[in-house]
Amino acid sequence: MSAGWSALIAAVLAAVLVIAFMVWWRWRTLVRTPGTFTARIRRPGKDSRGIRVIGRYDESGLDLMTVASVDPRPRWSAARHQLRLHREGAVSQDGVAMVRVDGGPAPITLSINTDACSGLSAWIESGPAIGFGTWREQPPRGHRRRTS
Repeated sequence: MSAGWSALIAAVLAAVLVIAFMVWWRWRTLVRTPGTFTARIRRPGKDSRGIRVIGRYDESGLDLMTVASVDPRPRWSAARHQLRLHREGAVSQDGVAMVRVDGGPAPITLSINTDACSGLSAWIESGPAIGFGTWREQPPRGHRRRTS
């Protein structure tokens, strides 16, 4: 094997290791953040295991981020006041529930641990009503308050 091929193989292996480290670090950071849970996105009509995601909720909304990705943008997100949870079927023996989440760009079905589902449901229900406090819509950019 020539020196050029050895250098190419070493560069490819280094790139793979760097990407694997970035994915691991992102997963570790997200899982340790308060207000996160792990779940799987289920496709309608498919019996596959689904896409593994980490859900993160804060005072404004819910974001679902793909685990095996280095993209900082969420795969799916929705505002808190628009979210609705609907359980589909019974809880499995291993404590996993199927939940349809409405309110984002499109409804999504999650396979989620029952404890995480209870926490998510409580978080959604505990939010203030629309129009109070931080739930108000932001005024248009050109809007200015007159004080005369």
